[in-house]
Amino acid sequence: MLTLKEVSLRKGKRTYLDEVSFTAETGRITAIVGTRSAGRTELVRIIMGLIAADEGTIELEDFELDFGDRQNFGYLPAERGGYPNMRVLDQIVYLARLHGITLGAAERNALTLLGHLELADRGYAPLKNLSGAEIARVDIAATLAADPDVVVIDDAFAGLDAASLRLVTSLLRAHASSGVPVILATDDWEAAQTFADDVVILGQGKVTAKGSVEKLLGDPHYRVETTDTEAAASALKSRTGISDVKTAGRERVSFRANDARSAAAAVAELKNVKNFESVRPTLAEQYKEAL
Repeated sequence: MLTLKEVSLRKGKRTYLDEVSFTAETGRITAIVGTRSAGRTELVRIIMGLIAADEGTIELEDFELDFGDRQNFGYLPAERGGYPNMRVLDQIVYLARLHGITLGAAERNALTLLGHLELADRGYAPLKNLSGAEIARVDIAATLAADPDVVVIDDAFAGLDAASLRLVTSLLRAHASSGVPVILATDDWEAAQTFADDVVILGQGKVTAKGSVEKLLGDPHYRVETTDTEAAASALKSRTGISDVKTAGRERVSFRANDARSAAAAVAELKNVKNFESVRPTLAEQYKEAL
């Protein structure tokens, strides 16, 4: 696991990160989510040792990281690069070799990754001949080609179409399942909710919420559509096990319940009910507006 403890970064009067603490667990995908001014890229660069934090520590399996301890981290920055005239396979092998693995291992890994990403027939083409989505897949292959101990990707879902997103997230999930923490920084709330196990929400350099996706989503709300919202709200407020009753528009009442059975029983006693449904607000709906 990779653990950040009270990491802070300041420049002049501006605070980029303010006592950021969280743990990216081994075998899980952790998404760092926030707006473009939240401090995501600065945090990623500190994790990778590219800039030094003013305060705080970063530990990998309880050992504090120092300069040079990230040799076997797989890192993909937001500023994508590449060698347009180099063959795809050669590029992946070259970047893997920079991590110190053998030529044979680099070639085997590159071919395997290209197969998983459905690019086996593109390995001997120059990078410039690929589409944007294909190049984004090559970037992921290059990030994973050295079998990194930690994976860190900034602007994680950039350039991926629907098919590429499916292939890339499947590959990242497999890599995480092998016992590696995978960290994805993004401003794509929907993708983070869909593909991550855990989420760290940044707002103006501070952690505003963190935990598993299930925990952060919380229990579902329930919503009743009725022609008499005043009577429905009054009846629901009098029921044991029902809370947070609110009118929503002229024909809707929302509420929370201890469980689905209690919610259904309460609604069954209401009159003039047109519709009844459970509603689970997304992460963006719950947290984005507060940032």
